[in-house]
Amino acid sequence: MDVAVWLRSLGMERYEPVFRENAIDADVLHRLTADDLKELGIASVGHRRTLLDALAELRTQTGAAQGERRQVAVLFADLCGFTEMSREADPEEIVALLDRYFEHVDRIVEQHGGHIDKHVGDAIMAVFGAPVSHANDVERAVRAALAIRDAMPDVSRMLGRTVVAHIGIAGGEVVASGTGSATHRAYTVTGDTVNLASRLTDAAGPGEILISDAVRRPLANRLDCTERGALCVKGFAQPVSAWCIAGFRRSTPGRTFVGRRDELRQFRAMLRSCRETGRGCTIVLRGEAGIGKTRLVAEFEREARDSGFVCHGGLVLDFGATVGRGAVQSLVRGLLALDESGDVEQAMSEGFIDAGDTVFLKDLVDAPQTLEDRTVYEAMDNAMRVRGRHNVLTRLVERASRQQPRVLSVEDVQWSDGQTLRDLAGLSATAAACPTVLLLTTRTSGDSPGERWRAAAGAHCTLIDLGPLTAGEANDMAESFPGAEADLAKRCIARAAGNPLFLEQLLNNAEEGAGTGVPGSVRSLVQARLDRLHPDDKTVLQVASVLGQFFEKDAVEHLLDGAGAALEPLVMRVLLRRQGAGFIFHHALIRDAIYDGLLKSRRRELHRRAAQWYGERDPVLRAEHLDRAEDAEAALAYCDAARAQASAYRYESALALAERGLALADAPSARVALECLRGTILHDVNDMTAALAAFEAALALASTDAERCRAWIGRATVKRVIDDLDGACADLDSAAAAASAGGLQREEARIHFLRGNLCFPRGDIDGCVREHGRSLALAREARDPEQEAAALGGLGDGEYLRGRMISAHDAFSRCIELCRRHGFGRIEVANLPMRAITAWFAGDARTGLDAALASVAAAEKAGHLRALAVAHHAAWHCLRDLAQWDRAWEQVGPALQCARELKSRRFEGEALALRAELHRVAGRRREARDDIAQALSISRETGMAYLGAHYLGILAHASDDIDVFESALAEGEAVLGAGAVSHNHFLFRRDAIDACLDRGLWDAALHHAAAFEDYARREPSPFSDFFVARARALASCGKGQPVPMETLRRLQREGARCGFLHALQAIDDALAGAADQNE
Repeated sequence: MDVAVWLRSLGMERYEPVFRENAIDADVLHRLTADDLKELGIASVGHRRTLLDALAELRTQTGAAQGERRQVAVLFADLCGFTEMSREADPEEIVALLDRYFEHVDRIVEQHGGHIDKHVGDAIMAVFGAPVSHANDVERAVRAALAIRDAMPDVSRMLGRTVVAHIGIAGGEVVASGTGSATHRAYTVTGDTVNLASRLTDAAGPGEILISDAVRRPLANRLDCTERGALCVKGFAQPVSAWCIAGFRRSTPGRTFVGRRDELRQFRAMLRSCRETGRGCTIVLRGEAGIGKTRLVAEFEREARDSGFVCHGGLVLDFGATVGRGAVQSLVRGLLALDESGDVEQAMSEGFIDAGDTVFLKDLVDAPQTLEDRTVYEAMDNAMRVRGRHNVLTRLVERASRQQPRVLSVEDVQWSDGQTLRDLAGLSATAAACPTVLLLTTRTSGDSPGERWRAAAGAHCTLIDLGPLTAGEANDMAESFPGAEADLAKRCIARAAGNPLFLEQLLNNAEEGAGTGVPGSVRSLVQARLDRLHPDDKTVLQVASVLGQFFEKDAVEHLLDGAGAALEPLVMRVLLRRQGAGFIFHHALIRDAIYDGLLKSRRRELHRRAAQWYGERDPVLRAEHLDRAEDAEAALAYCDAARAQASAYRYESALALAERGLALADAPSARVALECLRGTILHDVNDMTAALAAFEAALALASTDAERCRAWIGRATVKRVIDDLDGACADLDSAAAAASAGGLQREEARIHFLRGNLCFPRGDIDGCVREHGRSLALAREARDPEQEAAALGGLGDGEYLRGRMISAHDAFSRCIELCRRHGFGRIEVANLPMRAITAWFAGDARTGLDAALASVAAAEKAGHLRALAVAHHAAWHCLRDLAQWDRAWEQVGPALQCARELKSRRFEGEALALRAELHRVAGRRREARDDIAQALSISRETGMAYLGAHYLGILAHASDDIDVFESALAEGEAVLGAGAVSHNHFLFRRDAIDACLDRGLWDAALHHAAAFEDYARREPSPFSDFFVARARALASCGKGQPVPMETLRRLQREGARCGFLHALQAIDDALAGAADQNE
């Protein structure tokens, strides 16, 4: 706005030089008062009046442009007996009387900073707080009412007749805007507050001033008033309290304050103890909003720095926390001196973070993951992620604090989610064991974690409840504000009632004379500060408030339709402060007050724009903004946000988002999608009962083939886990029919995959291969690489069960290659051990060993216990055949530990069998028999089909008793005949051959060789070929039959190539014997 042009439009161009000399720009222009005009040397009353009227119009236009919700005091003043007066007097006399009455009363209202809204008959309606606030509008309204009442004798003398007014004042929220039509439009306020003020006026007697409780409350200690009781007021459901005021008291009663000096002394003692003992503590500052928690934290941090501590801080936001800016992330970034654009890898060079913990650190600070990191993280189970996060956080604090003591502060813990509370609980326990003080703030009321957090922390916390400031402390605070005059500062302190935020805001307004009265809500204070801003600055703050406590400049400018946002001046005005790459409101209550002032329609519009801005940037904030916009798309946006959180393994957050979406969703299709997603999340966190209920709810709501199909698939997934195999099969049959009808290829691929998995426990090996093969074909047609990878793994399992180890190895290898290409870490980790085992069975023990050891490392990193157990088994088998006995022993202990952590009796039996074989090879046959007896006992309990025949082969080899030997071999064959997993055929036949050869039972050895050859006929492998040929050669040697030397040498070379070194000794002995015979 050009001030010179504005002056010319009023015919006041003569004042252009003085306005220019005194730096009156567009910002200052809005705030000029009558006194300011006098100081500028505008002596003409007429000119001053013209300028003041134009300024009032300017402010009104600003407020009316979009409308806003404002905290105001509304005053109505009526003349008593006006109806009778109108009947008795001539109309011209009445008009003249009203003109002089209004002139007098209007002047009083304006002198007190009020705005004349309208005249209706003999009534005047005045508003204090719109279109401009003065921070103490309630007090101004009361003083204006008293002045009107007291002026009535003078008005009566001037009019020549006795006139008495009765007045009503109500305080509260109104909508202030331009109202009317194209023909006539005027700025006014509407709402219950207006209605109540009018009704209080009606109830007031001659000369009385009635006020509402909202007016009395902030001035209670200063007003001389009497309660008139509860009035039944038209338009209000409940009676309304009313008070009749006589005036202001000459003095106000003293106030009780809670001090701060004791808290500082307490904190110094804790710092001293922490420094001397090397052990810290946790302090919780608790108090009402605005009571001074933030200020006290700043003082604590100053004390800490002076004592040699390094301070780091974080803030928990109730809304508007973008990715990477949570409280814990801020602490971690601070500890690592990592700014918004900082390199995580470089930060790790400080030595606070172990090289293997990069993936957890990146998760903590929400830094981008590489494909390799993402693959590793995706492969982990949730427990492993939680442990990793906790360990990195703990070690970081411990190591940093031993370099230099630390104070970690987190404000507004009452807004914490479950993960943040758990992180803070972990930090509390860590602080107790290293030189670190954890400082938390929370509100006394509202969503305070209270005992819930203390229970999670499990550590001693010092709780400090904050009350109001003492007068002395308030005075100290006032003295820290430069330029605050002593008298004005004293009034601000007295009226702040010990609330530091109120006092701060009053002192910030001191130059505008805002030290006269503390409103019942900080809204009036903030509103007054906004009204003194340039309209563009005010709009920027209003728009920013929609984004939440924290925001970025780009987001604000998007909401302003691309217009620039000047934020630094607002920082200078102590309304905003910088935080990282963005800005934060100086106090959360400032943001709340500004946001509450927006019209609901305006809020909804801005929230929609914010949702557009966050779009792909932050699905969670997009959903939250659509929610606040009351947009119909909010429910599905929560679905997208929950899916994004679940894909990052933040299941708690994902579940909460899905449930919020369900609370909003009206459309059945949205509810089906959300229930299915909720079921999937619950399945992934092992809450099968709740997961099944979610899928059943989805099925009940489903109305299309696609919806029913996905619900049935979800149910089947859960039923497979809880061993309701028949129910799972029935659900998959229903899903298949729906998928076929709807042409749903991806779903069909998933259905066949699950059917293949269900074939395992049913022993349907051919069905397993068939279903996984069909799943693979459909996944490729649907271009679904994740399902393709899963199907390849399933196909590998099926081929393995059929004993086709080369085909199985090929399927597992293709699965793993696809996983690595796309980052499907969890599928990869689950299949890596099977690739190792099949490499060994396919005749390459060395490659199998390398793959097995890599599988161990990957499974450990991912926390995948089942894969880890299988990887140790695979490594053991390779090491046994490579005759690396000491290294084989190293696999047994971890394998047994995995089994017991998994509570898997089947894996425990397998680990015991591995140990038994090592005892047997070492000649400790009694220990071998004890272990294999335990393994067999477990196998008989859990099912002999898994490895029972293999255990019987070990028993036969380890036993000295011919009856046990024969019984074990006979039972082993019976187990194979009844149907057993393929590895039993490979391992039992190999061990049976060796046991028979050791006893000189040549024909029995040939029998087992023939049976092995027959089993492997569909796809012979180097493993089967070698051990069959070896058995025949050694049996012939044992019988004294000639065996060509080249046959033995070929077996020797083949065994060495395959890594079957343990099996070569017998061949070496046969070669030596043949050489002796030839000599």
